[in-house]
Amino acid sequence: MTVDSSRAKPVAKIDAPARRMERLAAEFEDELRCFIEVKSRGGTENLHDAMAFALGADIDDPAQRGKRLRPVLCLLTADSLGADRDLAMPFAMAIELMHNFALVHDDIEDGDVMRRGRDAVWVRYGQPHAINIGDYLLVNTVEVLTNWGPPTLSPATRLELLRLITSALDHTHVGQALDMNYRGRRGLTVEEYLRIVREKTGYYLAAPIQGGAIVAGAARETLETIAQMAQFLGPMFQIIDDIIDLTDGKGREAIGSDIREGKRSYLVAHVSERGSPAERDRLFDILDRPRSETSPEEVEEARAIFDRTGAIEAGRGFCRDLHDQSRQLLARLPESLGRPLGEVFERLVERNH
Repeated sequence: MTVDSSRAKPVAKIDAPARRMERLAAEFEDELRCFIEVKSRGGTENLHDAMAFALGADIDDPAQRGKRLRPVLCLLTADSLGADRDLAMPFAMAIELMHNFALVHDDIEDGDVMRRGRDAVWVRYGQPHAINIGDYLLVNTVEVLTNWGPPTLSPATRLELLRLITSALDHTHVGQALDMNYRGRRGLTVEEYLRIVREKTGYYLAAPIQGGAIVAGAARETLETIAQMAQFLGPMFQIIDDIIDLTDGKGREAIGSDIREGKRSYLVAHVSERGSPAERDRLFDILDRPRSETSPEEVEEARAIFDRTGAIEAGRGFCRDLHDQSRQLLARLPESLGRPLGEVFERLVERNH
C-alpha cells in the first residue's frame, strides 16, 4: 500500500528545548496539584476552590492555564547546573504562588474582568473574597518555602530563598506603585517606563533563575550575573506583552485592554517622546477616559497613532537590542546554563501570545 504524500498532513515538530520545557512544566503541574489537594482537605468555600481557580489548576489545557514560565525557569536552572530538581521545587512553587497573588490583586487594581480567557478572580468570587484569595496565595508563598519539599533542602538554603523572594516582592510592589502613579500623567519617557518594568517585572523574572542556582550551589559570580539579568528580562518581557495586547489580547476581555486601562506602556512612551504634539495630546485624551467610556473606535484610533509613529516596530527592535545585550551576560554563565537560558530568551522575544 502506498501513501499519497501530497495529502499527508504535516506533523508539527517540537524541538528538544521545547520538549524539555514541556516536561518540566508537567512535573511542576503535578506538584502544584498535589499541594492544592493537600491544602484543600476539608477546604473552605470561596478560598481553596478559588485558589485552584486563580492558579488555573482546574484547567487541563496547558495553553489556557498560563505559561508557568517562572517555575520552569527555576527547575531548568537547577537541572542545568546538575542539581536535583526536587530541591528546586519549593522555590518553583513559591514563585508561581507569588506571581498569581500579584495577578489577582493586579486585576482588581486595573479593573480587568478577564484573565486567561475567563473571569478574573474578583469577577468570579467578588472583590472582598478576591483580596483574601490573593493574600492567601501570598501566605502560601512563605508556606512552601518553609515546609514543602524534601527534608534535604537545608534550613540555611530555605532562608536564603526566602530572602530572595521577599526582595523580589519588594521590587514588584515598588514597580506597581510607579505604574499606578504614572496613570493620569500626560507624559512618559522611555527611561521612566524602563524603571517601572524593571522594578515590576524584571526582578521576579530573574528570581526563579537565581533560586534554581542557589539550590544548585552555584558560585557567587554566577548568582551576581543572573541578578544583573533583571535589567533586560523585565523590559524584554513587558514590551512584548504591550505589543501582544494590541494583537492577541493576552486572554483579557478584548484586544487593546491596556488602552482602556490607561496603561502607560512602552508604546505610549515612544509616542510621548517621538509623536507630534497633536498625536501625544490625542493619545493621552483616549488613555485618560474612564475605562467604561472608551469606545472600540478610540482603541483603534490609539492603535493608529502607534502605527503612524512606528511604536510597535520600535518596541520589537528595542527588545532585540535587549536580547543582544543579555547574551553578553549569558556568555559569562556556565555553558550548561547559558545555552538553555538563551533559547528561552529567544522565545520570549519572538513570542506572539
